[in-house]
Amino acid sequence: MPWNSLLAGATGGAAIFIVFVLLFGQGLIGSLLKLIDTRTRQIELRNDLLLRAMDGYDLQLSKTREARYLELWTLTAPIPKWPRNPGLTFARLEKLSRELRDWYFAGGGLYLSQEARKVYGGAQKAICRRLGPRGDAEVPDQVYDAIQQALSRLRTTLTNDLATRREIHALEAIRKR
Repeated sequence: MPWNSLLAGATGGAAIFIVFVLLFGQGLIGSLLKLIDTRTRQIELRNDLLLRAMDGYDLQLSKTREARYLELWTLTAPIPKWPRNPGLTFARLEKLSRELRDWYFAGGGLYLSQEARKVYGGAQKAICRRLGPRGDAEVPDQVYDAIQQALSRLRTTLTNDLATRREIHALEAIRKR
C-alpha cells in the first residue's frame, strides 16, 4: 500500500486517524451498523408491544364506557323529542339532575371523554338554571325544548365516543387489524 501517498500532507493526529480508519474502519463500520440494526429492532418490538397493550386497554375502556354510557342514555329518557312528555314537572327535572349527578359520582363520570364531560356539564347547567321553587308546575315548552336539546347533544356525543352510528363499529375495525 502506498503509505507515503496516503499520508503525504497528513501530520500528527490526522495521520494516525487515517491509518486507523484504513486498517480498522470496515470492521468498526460493520459493527456499528449491526448495533444500529439491533437497536432499531428492539425499538420496533417495544413499539409493537406498546401498541398491542394500548389496543387491549382501549378495547376494555370501550366496553366499560359502553356499559356506563348506556346507563346515562337511559337516564335522559324523561325528556324525549318524540313524543313529548306532556306531564313533565319541575320536580321531575330536579330529580333528573340528581340522578345524573348520582350516576356521575357513582363512577360514570370517570369514563366520560373530555368532550362528553363538557357536554354533560352543559346539560346539567341547562336543567339547573331553570329550576326553582316551582315543584309540581308543568315545564313550559320553551324550557322543555332547551333541556331536550342539551340532552340530545349529550346523547349524540355519547354515540360519537362509542362510534355506534358509523357503518363499521370502531371495535370491529380494531379487531380486523
